[in-house]
Amino acid sequence: MPAKNELKEILKEIKSAKDAEAIKPRVKKSLGRISPSDLALAEQELLEEGITMQEIRQLCGPHIELMREGIGSGKPELDPHHPIQILMEEHEAILQNLKELEKVMGRVDRAKVYEQVERELKKLEEISHHLLEAESHHKREEEALFPEIEGAGVTGPPAVMRMEHEELRAKKRELRELIEGRDKIDYNLFASKLCEVGGYLVKNLGDHIFKENNILYPTALHAVAPEKWRTIKQRFDEIGYCCFTPASGEHHG
Repeated sequence: MPAKNELKEILKEIKSAKDAEAIKPRVKKSLGRISPSDLALAEQELLEEGITMQEIRQLCGPHIELMREGIGSGKPELDPHHPIQILMEEHEAILQNLKELEKVMGRVDRAKVYEQVERELKKLEEISHHLLEAESHHKREEEALFPEIEGAGVTGPPAVMRMEHEELRAKKRELRELIEGRDKIDYNLFASKLCEVGGYLVKNLGDHIFKENNILYPTALHAVAPEKWRTIKQRFDEIGYCCFTPASGEHHG
């Protein structure tokens, strides 16, 4: 059985973390023989066979950790101005903010009153600002990159990423509203809600970035014609960049 088809069958079997653990050797073996493009195609074929995007999300969730073990961490060597290089470097900045968010959540959870975490509250405001600033990152993906991937015949993975963007946007807005409205609620309730919303972002935004770095972006590099990347970069420039975009991107405010 081709590795792609084998992986599709395995994905269908994974209903829980327990299932994923039981078939870990099979997953690692399949991932070792399948390219990111074929992995994206397997996901797309499952959608075409009638599995919904939400079901794909549920299938993929338990095996993300297996993917982390099975997929190599080597990054493609790209020009600093290449759209994919810009997006991946922005991902590094976002992941750093998620690490800081996790640290702050722990300190807030251990404290008893707002006065004990004044420095952490200030840091939370900065983190929230940077997470919301990533909107231009998502917009560039949705309006410049995804259409070219879809034009090359790969439609499933971008659709799933768009769905996740919407869910993540809502949670980032919820985090900002929680931080801005903290004076109106009891500290214990604030700490509890922060762990809930922040924990969601740490887990799900982190997984989202992993999937884009290791499946979607390599698929794009394989599927999108070389001459298309100049047009994508021009569209990136028109949309603009994040406050934390490295020098490889043309900073627009």
